[in-house]
Amino acid sequence: MTTPERRQAMADQLVRAHGELRLELARLRENLGAGDLGRSLITHCLAYCDNLHAHHSKEDGALAQMGDELGSVLDRVRREHRVVAEALGEIRRLLGADLRADELKTRFDQLVDQLEDHFAYEEAQLLPVLRA
Repeated sequence: MTTPERRQAMADQLVRAHGELRLELARLRENLGAGDLGRSLITHCLAYCDNLHAHHSKEDGALAQMGDELGSVLDRVRREHRVVAEALGEIRRLLGADLRADELKTRFDQLVDQLEDHFAYEEAQLLPVLRA
């Protein structure tokens, strides 16, 4: 069980983390759209993958503390985290291979769409519970 103060802090952190992740996604998407596939973009993209993975790992642990209260919502969030992890693995593979800008941009655009749906679901389902 978590205290009301802890739950509010979790809600605030979720909103803050999603905001930061969305900003980074927009920057990466803009750079990819401009055809910038230099080393700095690759490094930035890999750092984003690491940050997103760390966010999901922390989130899974924090939400698990809430017990059965989240039920099927937690199950779906965890499933989506696995799907996102697979997509991040594919992005990493594309960055490490003979880099094809068109393939990377297509897959990255798909990842952005997946993440926006995922963030929106988490916010719609988790924030009301955390703020209750």
